[in-house]
Amino acid sequence: MSEVQSGSQYEEFLRQFTRERERVYAYIYALVPHQPDAEDIFQRCSLVLWRKFSDFRCGENFLAWACGVAHFEVRNYLRTAGRDRLQFDEDLIQQLATRRLESLSVYEQRLAALRACLKGLNLEQRQLIEVAYGNEGTIKRLAEATGYAVQTLYNRLNRLRRQLLECVERRLSVEES
Repeated sequence: MSEVQSGSQYEEFLRQFTRERERVYAYIYALVPHQPDAEDIFQRCSLVLWRKFSDFRCGENFLAWACGVAHFEVRNYLRTAGRDRLQFDEDLIQQLATRRLESLSVYEQRLAALRACLKGLNLEQRQLIEVAYGNEGTIKRLAEATGYAVQTLYNRLNRLRRQLLECVERRLSVEES
């Protein structure tokens, strides 16, 4: 493999891994009872993912592939970690892994629907959402800048939340049919 190819492969791995690392860790942590164990497994899994990245096919679901690798790392850890009296049995691990992967898929669908719904908001509505959930300031400062009462902005924010929830649910129900 040429240096250019390996460099672009490295960049692609970093891009995909950076985007999904928190979800892979959450997947692992859902399968093991202790956070330090999950962190150790995540580190080993990260190395395996990098080593095996050349086996990953572009266009495939990186998260599903990474969680598959993580699943084997968890199983391997549990098989060799007989030091704890409390260990999950293999069937339970398989059930947890399947459910966690399904919940990650639902999360992705909900996030995509939310992004689409946010695009439908006007500038003032988006600004209120960004202030409330981003690092753009505070509702109090926005109230001072716009001349609205703080409570008025909170009331608008609550209506926006309901509107976004209804929009997300509509989009998901359309996708299901």
